[in-house]
Amino acid sequence: MSNLDSLSPAVVDFLLSDVAQAAAAELLQTGWDDDNPLPALNALRRRFAPEEAGALLTLAQLRMRGRAKFPQADRLYFTPEALEQATAWPVALHRAQHFDRAAPPGVVLDLGCGVGGDTLALAQYRPVIAYERNPVRLRFAAANARALGLAGRVEFRGGDWTEDLANGRLPQAAAAFVDPSRRVDGRRVFSLQRMQPPLATLLRLNAQFPALGVKVMPGVNERELPAGCGVEFISHEGTCKEAVLWFGAPAQHPRWASVHDGARWHALVASGAAPPAGPLAPGMILYEPDPAVIRAGAFVELCDLLHAHLFDAQIAYLVAAELTRSPLAAPFRLLEVEPFSLKRLNARLAARQIGSVELKKRGAPFAPEDLRRRIKLHAGGQPAVVIFTRRGDQPLMLLAARP
Repeated sequence: MSNLDSLSPAVVDFLLSDVAQAAAAELLQTGWDDDNPLPALNALRRRFAPEEAGALLTLAQLRMRGRAKFPQADRLYFTPEALEQATAWPVALHRAQHFDRAAPPGVVLDLGCGVGGDTLALAQYRPVIAYERNPVRLRFAAANARALGLAGRVEFRGGDWTEDLANGRLPQAAAAFVDPSRRVDGRRVFSLQRMQPPLATLLRLNAQFPALGVKVMPGVNERELPAGCGVEFISHEGTCKEAVLWFGAPAQHPRWASVHDGARWHALVASGAAPPAGPLAPGMILYEPDPAVIRAGAFVELCDLLHAHLFDAQIAYLVAAELTRSPLAAPFRLLEVEPFSLKRLNARLAARQIGSVELKKRGAPFAPEDLRRRIKLHAGGQPAVVIFTRRGDQPLMLLAARP
């Protein structure tokens, strides 16, 4: 796959041309063998220069991958790293809507826009000024705005926005959004101080704009969070994809979770109160909270929704007497609750004629998949779920079924 981030201006001109657009659309229609793309590449080389052919095939491959994030991917331009870092379209729209609801009227700055994924979402609601220092990404972002009919809503500026911040040249705006790089020298970083730009630089924006949002890693260290910010943990397709540090008007709560169920968003605000505790027994419903809910610590609120309780204050599983469906937690009906023993587990699986198992854990000191080859199953039997956990210092295994 070509490194599109370092394309020459001439090849970028080619990719943005009508001829290349038609060729990319043709590639997407006819397809290629991902395991052996050489025939497709050779066919392109018979029509275009080698560098143009390689860039075209890479663009088509990225558009195919981009369909998982963007419904308009077949018309958009990506680079490999920019696509990997881009926010999924439903999440970007959700964030843009929050800006529009909470920020005062006016322009939004997108500082470090990449190929424009968030810019396109923000421009659905507000005029946007977007900065990007990589010239290829900047041109791709502008092309993406044109492709979606948003060119008149966005002003693109090349260069390093941190220099304009240091020199007092950032334009006046109602709000600013930043997606700092969480890779340094090709390696992922896990500290707000090591992002590029680091947190200290971003906090200077907080003093200048009435609304600020900073996209950070979902596993953000609570001890690094600055005073006065609200933290939103965002889950999409069952995964906590990111957290957003909100400052100013959008910081409506100290902590909250936003969960997309495939159709709409659900929010749960954490109060910080201690959740109730109670028993754990066969026949009860065990709930695995959505990871964004866990990160937000909204346990007492989820317990209220599900009429549930924790069976251990340190374990993020909820238990209830009756089933309540919710997009905020996955339910399992408990069949058996046993002290952990592999011999006992195999005996109970045999007694119940279990043919396949889904393995889960929370609080267990081992990886469940390490046990899979030692688990004995009944050919053609029923499916089940085995959950390895603990209550206090006692290791437990829970045999369960999806209701």
